[in-house]
Amino acid sequence: MKILEKIEDYRNWEKLIQHCEFIEGLTDVEREKAKRAFQLLRTELGQDFLSVAFDIGHPIIQNIVNLAPWTRKWIAWFAEALKELKDQENYSSLLNRITDKDKFSEGFSVLEIAYKFSKAGFRISIDPSIDVSGRTKVPDIKTVNEGVGDELFVEVSILGESEIQRDAFQTMQRIVEPMWRSVPFMYYCGRIQKRLAERHLDAIVKEIEEVVKKVKKETSFQELIVEDVIEIGIAPENDKQFLEKWARERGWKVGEFSGPPFDVDEVLRTKRKIENEQKQLPHSNPNILIIKNNNLFFHVRDIRKAINELEETVYKYSHLLAVVVTGEYMGSGENIISMKDQHVFIKKARADLLVEQYIILFNQFCELKISPSTITKIYNSFRSY
Repeated sequence: MKILEKIEDYRNWEKLIQHCEFIEGLTDVEREKAKRAFQLLRTELGQDFLSVAFDIGHPIIQNIVNLAPWTRKWIAWFAEALKELKDQENYSSLLNRITDKDKFSEGFSVLEIAYKFSKAGFRISIDPSIDVSGRTKVPDIKTVNEGVGDELFVEVSILGESEIQRDAFQTMQRIVEPMWRSVPFMYYCGRIQKRLAERHLDAIVKEIEEVVKKVKKETSFQELIVEDVIEIGIAPENDKQFLEKWARERGWKVGEFSGPPFDVDEVLRTKRKIENEQKQLPHSNPNILIIKNNNLFFHVRDIRKAINELEETVYKYSHLLAVVVTGEYMGSGENIISMKDQHVFIKKARADLLVEQYIILFNQFCELKISPSTITKIYNSFRSY
């Protein structure tokens, strides 16, 4: 039974709810959770949210139109997080960020962290005002451990891609586009040796476009080799075997395209982020700084070494109780919990195919003491939820 047949159907909450019943790969319980999640989102986000979201290109739409089972598990998680925080102070401020296309990323990051702290037993306040050196600042979250009265402020910050990484991505995107537009009618593989300046990139793209035209015209394998810059092989379906031989000689596979290489010191970038973001937090209370940096986990091979370097930056600031570096990726992996002194590394898989990673750096030189109960709850926030 087809329920979502045209794009207008995806703007309809009721049809999305009904369709959950027919998604393969979900258990009966998971289907029911997904249906209830859509019902809650309709209440919280509003009846008209989907139509507006499609019109403006809101990021959440990606997980609405994708019908893979994991997206419905994600929807269930998202709704559960909102439900958990619904009765917490200033929830409406968080909801405003979530529904705003341009603020969704930062709002969602706050939602993830606030949800974890709330599930661990903290009372939550979103966007609390606090005086910092005579100026009013608004950290993202205030957490209260009501049993002992400890109050902590939490700032959540996203460390985006470096300029070097953005340049590398742009080079790759521009070069692959002429070939990608011709898929599935032709196959390719290759390697970019370096990041290219804009004018050089324009010239290389034009050469690739000419090679693509030649492949189509002659229906045979063609290559473009510019020494120390780029090497590409392209072939139509009838000449794919020749491309496969060409690729094997270079240790490549058809469909693979690598480069340009780049080297970014993600530990150094994280240190600088700590130094900058700690200024947003008061000296009168213990604080937790959350830094989202997926690239740190991709580029650092030795987590213990990274912890060893980062801890010295954390120790500079007596008002920081902890710094948590977070990252995530889609896939699978074993759950890991390991410790270096008082610091913790956690890796855990979620039901929606996200794998979360955390480096929790506790500051042994924080001058604002809190109870062991609060430390335990912080630890449990990232280990369990």
